[in-house]
Amino acid sequence: MLQQVGEEGREEILETLDDQRANVQGLTEELTNLRQNLHQLCPAELRQYQAEQEAQRRREEAKRKMEEDKKKQEEQKQKRREKRENVIAELLATEKDYLRDLHLCIDTFLGPAAEKQVPGVDMEVVFGNIEEIADVSQSFLTMLEGCINGKTFEEQIIGPNFVHFSEDMKNTYAPYCRNHDTVITLMEKYTDNVEVKEYFGRMITKLREQTNVFDLESLLIKPIQRILKYPLLLNELFKSTEDDHKDKQEIVKAIHAMTDVATAINEYKRRKDLVFKYKKDSDQRFSEKIAKFNFHSIRKKSSRMRGRLSTNLGLGLQTRDENFEREEVRFRHIEKAVRVFQKNVSMYMDHMQECVGAEESLVADIVDLYDGQPSEEVKMYKEVQCKIVGPLLHTFRCTVEEQVLVPLSQLIQMFDGPSNVIEKRFDKMLDYDSQFRKAKDNEKNDALQTAKNDYEAMNAQLLDELPKLFGLAFQMLTDCMGAFTKAQKTFTDQTLKATYTLVQLPLLLSSDAGVIETFNMNHTTALDKVSALMFIPRGFNPKMESLKLDKKQKRMSVDQGSAGRTVPAAGSSSPQSDSQRVYLRQIYPEAKLHRVGYTYAALDLMDLSLNEGVMVGVIKVQDPMGNKDKWFVDDGVQKGFVPKKILSPWAGEVAAGGVGGAGSSPSGSLNSLMMEEGLEGLGNDTMSDIISLSSTASQASVYPSLTPEPVPEASPEQYYYAEFAFQSRGASEVSMFEGQVVTVIAKADKEGNTEWWLVDADGKRGYAPANYLRPMS
Repeated sequence: MLQQVGEEGREEILETLDDQRANVQGLTEELTNLRQNLHQLCPAELRQYQAEQEAQRRREEAKRKMEEDKKKQEEQKQKRREKRENVIAELLATEKDYLRDLHLCIDTFLGPAAEKQVPGVDMEVVFGNIEEIADVSQSFLTMLEGCINGKTFEEQIIGPNFVHFSEDMKNTYAPYCRNHDTVITLMEKYTDNVEVKEYFGRMITKLREQTNVFDLESLLIKPIQRILKYPLLLNELFKSTEDDHKDKQEIVKAIHAMTDVATAINEYKRRKDLVFKYKKDSDQRFSEKIAKFNFHSIRKKSSRMRGRLSTNLGLGLQTRDENFEREEVRFRHIEKAVRVFQKNVSMYMDHMQECVGAEESLVADIVDLYDGQPSEEVKMYKEVQCKIVGPLLHTFRCTVEEQVLVPLSQLIQMFDGPSNVIEKRFDKMLDYDSQFRKAKDNEKNDALQTAKNDYEAMNAQLLDELPKLFGLAFQMLTDCMGAFTKAQKTFTDQTLKATYTLVQLPLLLSSDAGVIETFNMNHTTALDKVSALMFIPRGFNPKMESLKLDKKQKRMSVDQGSAGRTVPAAGSSSPQSDSQRVYLRQIYPEAKLHRVGYTYAALDLMDLSLNEGVMVGVIKVQDPMGNKDKWFVDDGVQKGFVPKKILSPWAGEVAAGGVGGAGSSPSGSLNSLMMEEGLEGLGNDTMSDIISLSSTASQASVYPSLTPEPVPEASPEQYYYAEFAFQSRGASEVSMFEGQVVTVIAKADKEGNTEWWLVDADGKRGYAPANYLRPMS
């Protein structure tokens, strides 16, 4: 405006303004003087004026202060908003960095493209469940981004995310944090291994190309740091959130949820430390335990002893946990099963060693028998046994030791720790029960709370780990059983393959009969020859004893002049029992069973005396000299040679009176029998034996009362066997041994009592308890 007017007008205006200022100043001074005069004349007016001035000043000051406070609040609100945005941004950014480091760690050490692991590094223990933690973090980050991106400041609600994932975080982070001490100890152990140290160094160098990491320990501790940082971030978020914001109360819930997670993790850690403490105490030496022995420990143990006694006598109540009791029973069962199996396997290996040692001694004895010059067959047998005793048995023993005994021994040693913790848990339960009985109603007792916390911590830890231990121990026991079975099968197959070469020897291939039949025949021949020696004791061979007895009877009959008696054709064998026939049917097939056509008396040491109608099983259809006219047979008790022509195939049961009876010879005289069998060339000793047999049979024919009455055959359903041994107590009862086959004649005694049955046990009749007998299947 001043620029629009001229210079003269400008000066006039300025002069006018100066005049007006002077007038205002003069008026103001005049007003002030008037007021002073008025105040002097009227003091009340002065006080009123001063009051009005003070009130005006205060109003102005209050207004100014209000404006300043409002401005300050606006500034603080803006700062809190900025801080909340920064906290949310930090939460989102750090979660992304944390998840990226987890994925890098997994890909570097555990991923498909990871470098081959160094032997001796337990990756499962070192990294634990880090993959599960990464999955939870990925899901949490995805949900967090959905609540932030694309939302206004007022719509961003963070709290429900933490509440939703609190349980997942507790279940994944708790085991990882609990085992972190074990990981640190293991990493310290790996520092002494140069190869492992170099392996971890290469992996860390590879990781440094993609992220900031100092060493593997700093990477492994990140999950622990992260779970502990969540409550701090939530507290900062709570401080920077306005009271009227929708997320305020949700953040309070999130803080409580994450506090519970941290508490649970700390509780898991406390449980482990408590269990480790008592497990460590159980490993102490006796001198260390004595050093801790004091008055406090004596009082505590005496209190526990009183608690045990009162509980066992039913005088006091005891805290019980059925779930723990069930898990303890399972633990005791698997522990006993492992110990018994290890003991049985050890005994089996010892017996196997003794058996192989006996075979080795047998080979040495056979070689010594040949005076150092064994045959080719013996050499092959020695080679086979040396192979079995040497590499095969050594491999079998090493396999069983490595895959069965050593793992089971380590497992048994691991059972000591849980057993000690279970015992300590019982002690803590007694302490808790004792404090509970001492505590008064509604009285706060620190000792009671401490005892309760210790008991519940150990009980919860055992409930958490005993099922896992049972499952792992059961799987390990099953694997050891499978390994033992496989090793045993391999050893048996290799042994059979090695011994199969012995079956191909010419000595065995030259015989039409089987190995067992050839052995029985040769064994019987050798046994009879040895029994004929004078220095062999009595009872060594019952068959030879029978022939010697016949010879003695012959001499007695000659001395008594019994030449006038008729000589029957009866042999010297005893009547055949039903149990012998059942035995033959079980051992030999139907085609091998034959019937004796007429009575035959043994003419040689290797011959077998048989009565007419006796059932025999044919072992070999020739004698040792290759003569096929004499067969090697078994009558159920003895084995020997008989002429082929007296045998005929067995077609069924023998008629009544034919079981071991003395049937008549077709020739009717001893001389005709001798002519048929060609006995003219026999020596005097053999002839005297036959005369003795004839004399004995003649006595039986002259005195019929000496001949046993024939026992009628029983139907197949009347065959029974003795389930238990029975010793007769009188003449009317009959003794039985366990498993003996008998024939039931009557299922009651003379008075009709069904508890006692009349039976025939190998030709002896008598009564036996009915509940001792079982029918033959």
